[in-house]
Amino acid sequence: MNPSINAKLESLMERYEELQHLLSDAEIIAVQDKFRAFSKEYAELEPVVLAYRELLQVRGNLVEAEQLQ
Repeated sequence: MNPSINAKLESLMERYEELQHLLSDAEIIAVQDKFRAFSKEYAELEPVVLAYRELLQVRGNLVEAEQLQ
């Protein structure tokens, strides 16, 4: 995969994880506009991040399978 694409996906995954923490923060929950904006961003990132995590898992499985040969 192109290194720039990989770097972008890594940064999206980091942002997704950051949003997970922010959405559980009581101060963020109290500010509904911020909470809504973060929730929307989280929902938009979720399919991309889940697919990227699956890709990483498949790559790891492929490396393990190749080592068994």
